[in-house]
Amino acid sequence: MPGGNTDKGLGAAKNEIYLSLENSAQYIDWWHEPIPGEEFDHEGSLLSFVLRPGINYGISNKLNLYANTVIGVRSMDWFGNNQSVHHRDEHTGNNFDNAIGGLFGDSKIILRYLLKNTGAGDGYRIILGSGVIIPSNNTLTINPFLKTEEDKYLSHRHFSLSDGTYNSISDIQIFYKRSSNPVFFGGSLSINKPFKQNEYSYLPPTSVKLTLSTIYKRFDSLDGSLDLSIGMQSLSKAYWDNIPAPNSEAFIVTPSLSYLFNLKKGALSISIQKPIFISGSFAGNEGDIDQKTEVWQLVLSYRSIAIK
Repeated sequence: MPGGNTDKGLGAAKNEIYLSLENSAQYIDWWHEPIPGEEFDHEGSLLSFVLRPGINYGISNKLNLYANTVIGVRSMDWFGNNQSVHHRDEHTGNNFDNAIGGLFGDSKIILRYLLKNTGAGDGYRIILGSGVIIPSNNTLTINPFLKTEEDKYLSHRHFSLSDGTYNSISDIQIFYKRSSNPVFFGGSLSINKPFKQNEYSYLPPTSVKLTLSTIYKRFDSLDGSLDLSIGMQSLSKAYWDNIPAPNSEAFIVTPSLSYLFNLKKGALSISIQKPIFISGSFAGNEGDIDQKTEVWQLVLSYRSIAIK
């Protein structure tokens, strides 16, 4: 499970079924300077708690079908007593003026071709994939940067569980497995691109993400392993009503340290990750303003074969 990703580095043989569950907790501590109309510091925290149950089915020894879905909640804790139309104590489980609430996010379906799959033996695992992201209704319905005729912002929310768009997915995985340390190393490249803007005139960014991973076996009582990974993600501009959305373009580097160990059934990975904004910034703020963002992630990943 390179970098805590349960669907990476794995190929299922014909009629094999793998079940997986990722539990991701992300904490964002943020601050930005006063803005026109609200002459006070804006700061708070954004906590995301997300479950991703998944399944990987071996259609044949060369074709796999993978699917998962998002279940969770994102919540804002607003620091201070000042009233703001931009931020407040709230969460994605509830509706808001410009948002539809709920517990379900996007679903993903990917068909993968196993160009090489060594299974339990030493050698390469080269996997090519293509699929689609299916949106949920938990999305923003009105541009959060929209202003009235008096040049004032409408009360709004900035975050949701879904962008509300159908996206194409393309990915390639190249990993090598061997019996000496590092026992598993390689990387994956994935591209998510929206087909078109959603029904509310929002076009999310195209995401290009490269993850490199090296796993060292510990040979301890738990048959554990250490996974050192680094993710690099590029986000293009997003658009509301064909106008670029502030802070949407970014380049993020995410180092990750994971400990993997076997259970009586399946394997568990515990990952600590630290996203770092090399360029761009937190997309939940208005305009190019002075701001600070601190992000941490804890990811628990479980994978087990159900049918072999």
